Parts: sequence; C-alpha cells; structure tokens
Amino acid sequence: MKKILLILGILLVGGVIAVPLATRFVGPKLISVAPPSGKPIGLLDVPRPEESIFALKIVIPLSMLSEAANAQAPKRLTGSENKSIHKSIKDGAYAWDVVRGDIQFQSQGDGLAFGAPIQGAARISGSIDAKILRIPLNSTVELGGVVGGKLSPVIAPDWKVNPNLVPHLNLSKANLNIGGLGNIDVTSLLGSSLSGFVQKEAQKLTPAFKKQFDLKGEVEKLWQEGYINELISDDPSVWLNVDPRAVFLSPIDYATPEALGVTVAIQSETFLTNREPAAPARIPLPNLQPLPDGTRTDLRVPLIVSMKELNEVLETEDIEIKTGLGTKINISGIEAQVGQNGLLNLKIDLRTGRTPIGRGISGEIWMKARPIIDYEKQTLGFSNVELTVETRDQLTSTAAWLVEELLVKGIESQLRVDLNDYKEELDEEVQKAIQSADLPEGINVSLDDLSIKLADIYTITRHATGDAPDPGIVLVIRATGSVSTEISQLNLGKKEEAEAEAKPE
Repeated sequence: MKKILLILGILLVGGVIAVPLATRFVGPKLISVAPPSGKPIGLLDVPRPEESIFALKIVIPLSMLSEAANAQAPKRLTGSENKSIHKSIKDGAYAWDVVRGDIQFQSQGDGLAFGAPIQGAARISGSIDAKILRIPLNSTVELGGVVGGKLSPVIAPDWKVNPNLVPHLNLSKANLNIGGLGNIDVTSLLGSSLSGFVQKEAQKLTPAFKKQFDLKGEVEKLWQEGYINELISDDPSVWLNVDPRAVFLSPIDYATPEALGVTVAIQSETFLTNREPAAPARIPLPNLQPLPDGTRTDLRVPLIVSMKELNEVLETEDIEIKTGLGTKINISGIEAQVGQNGLLNLKIDLRTGRTPIGRGISGEIWMKARPIIDYEKQTLGFSNVELTVETRDQLTSTAAWLVEELLVKGIESQLRVDLNDYKEELDEEVQKAIQSADLPEGINVSLDDLSIKLADIYTITRHATGDAPDPGIVLVIRATGSVSTEISQLNLGKKEEAEAEAKPE
C-alpha cells in the first residue's frame, strides 16, 4: 500500500512540475511587445484643401422665352412715312397699322429663331398727276406676313449679355390698284419702311432681355451661398469649410428642341478644422472662365475619422491564416495607432499552433502598414505590412520569418474595412439637402447619376494649423453627378419674400 501511495505521489509531483515545463519548452512562446517608439506623425500635418466643382446646368424652356418676349414686345405696330410711291403720284405718303400674333421660339442648333404672324393694313395717300388735273388718292392695302428673326445670346467674361438679336420682316405681296395706272406692287416699299421700324422696336427688347434674364444676379446668389462654415460633427468637433474661388461658364446649349441650357460651375476649396474657423474672407464674384465640355459636379470632401472610430471597426475583425505546415495563425484584437511616414501601427493579438519546425507563439505584437483604398471594392485596406523593430527583436529568426511572411500576406489580402456606411450617410445627406433646400420660387433642382466613392486616405497629425496634436486619418469622399435646375416662371424671388408680400399688414 505504501508503495502505491509513493508512486502516486511521484506522479502527482511530476505532473505539477511538467505543466510549467511543457508551457515553457513545449507550449506556445508567450510574448508581449512594447509599442513602437517615436511620436505619431501623420503623412500631412493637417488635412489638405480639396478642390471641388459644383456644376449647375440651368435650363430655360423656350415657352418661357416666348412669354417674356410677348410681355415686352408691342402687340400693335403703327407708323407712317412720306415717300414717293410712283412717278405719277405726287406727295405720296402712307401709314400702317398692324397687329402681331404670339411670338414663338424655335431652336436651330446654333441659335434661336423666333417669329409671329402680323395682320393689318396700310393707308396710302397722295395725288395722281393726270396732267390736266390732280386726282386725290386715298386707298387701303391689306397687309400680312411674319415678323421674326434670330437670337444668338453671348455671355462675355465680364458677365455682359449680348442677345445678338437680328429681326426681319417677311410681307406677303401687297398690290395697290389705281384705276388707269393699274396695279402697283408696294410690297418692297412697305416692307422697307416696316423693316426699319421693326429694327428700332427690336432694339428696345435688348435691355429688357438682359434685365429679365440676369444670369450674373442668379450666380451671385450661388456664389454668396457657396461660403460654408458648418459644424458637421460634435464628437470630435469638426467644421466643414468651403471657399469659392472661380466661376466657369459653358457655351449656350441648343441641343434640346424645346429649351436652351447653360452650365455654370463654381470651383471651391473644401477643408476641415476641429475648431470654429474665423469668418471667411469673401471675394467678389470673379469674371467668367470657359467651362470644358463634359464637366459635371465633382465634390471632394475630406472626412476626419478618429482612431476611436476606426478601432471600433477593427476590433471586430478576426483573421485565420493557414500556414501550410499543419497549423494556423489566429489574429484578433486589432488596434490601430497613427505611426510615422504615413503608416499606421497595428497592435495584434496573435496565436499560432506548434509547427514541425518550432513552437507556436501567443501574445501581443506590433506591425506597421500603410492604409490604402481598394478602389474596386471601395474598402479600406493595408499595404507595405511589416513587423516593427520591437516585435522582430522578440522573435527568433525562424519565428520572425514564418510569422512575418504569413502575416503580411494575410493582412494585405484579408483585412478589409467596409466603409460603405460613410458613403451611404453622405448620399442620404445630399439627397436630403436637395429636397429641403430653400430655393427661389420657380426653380426646380434635380440630381441625377449620383455616385459616392472613396477617393483617397492619409494620416494627419492635427486637425488644423496651430492645434494640439490629435492624430487620425482622413478619408477623401468624392461625390459626382449631374445637377440641373429648370426655371419655370419669370420674376424669380425667394420663398420668404413671396410669403412676406402675401401677409396682410
């Protein structure tokens, strides 16, 4: 009995001793690596300004031009002139009285044609020289035809609008029957006088056209509203700043038969700060520059993502890497810190099984990696992955070689952070802004083909010049689309102005 108890005691003691020995010499090697040395310094000190283009196509229906022309042009044309009608008629004179119909516009591809029917009469007077006596002449000729012309507006860089209005008159044939003298064709005679009269009347439409379609005034509103200083995040505090810098204008587009269009684009600098900025130094609306063909709205907004936000996503990531040696590497507890030279330091909880060539590893290590955007998948990924100096010093050469090669491949291929939430949120905010915008009456804005994509990523040391270091990363989000506005009524005015006028005193 004593012998049996002795044997059990020896086995028990041996078991107690064997556990730490197995852990030390057979089980995984436990390691805990210190964070990399050196202060976190971002690729850039502060977020860089991003250049954005807001391109707005303004569409004016031709029916609205007709409305404006009909409101400005006189309905009735009257005039007179003393002029020889025929060699046998002395003291010739005539007066006309015609009424026009509705003016209609039509696109010709390089300008607008316009026309209106006219109907009326001309009264011709004088005296017929019958040699022995003079016979008084007082007769009426029916008139008809079309008054019209061409309109080819040009907007100069200094915002002056030249309508290039060229009117003309087409009269149907007008014959004057004078007894023994027969029929006298007075079409050219009356047409010449009426054309001159129409030319003078048309000149009165030019200033009216410029006043009615005050492009500079409308763009001035966009320019002033383009200065934005807005708090877009409370934790951390982040302000969005937009400063307009240039204005571009396309040639007038006549491609749509029932409307004409012109695209105005405002170029701005967009950047972020983590404190309320000073009031912007506004500049007057600058002269126009030509807008290249095909320019669409292209907004680039830098969005600061704190390390806390990023790590909330990273800590949910678990990666399993097969070594090909009958064991696996498990990665969890990933945490990022801003490193140096545009890199992120990644803390990793690592565990590897025992391999035929050595013991496993378990513990905390650090790696360096460059954050990148996978443009095809629109995710945050990592490249240039490698062990930190502190981690490599803790591993044997064999383990370092095995772990590093496998980790680099595993992290670069498997660690992908889906950032669609940012894009979806921006998409929603853009659409909401369009729907709720306090636009002038008579303007309808639409946004088509909206595309939200991640365009760039980089690390920063601080949010704004002069601020204390607060390292993070910046995601540059790019939003492109076609923004158009259709003007559906004249005398455009702000909603609140219309409401104020409607209120009784």
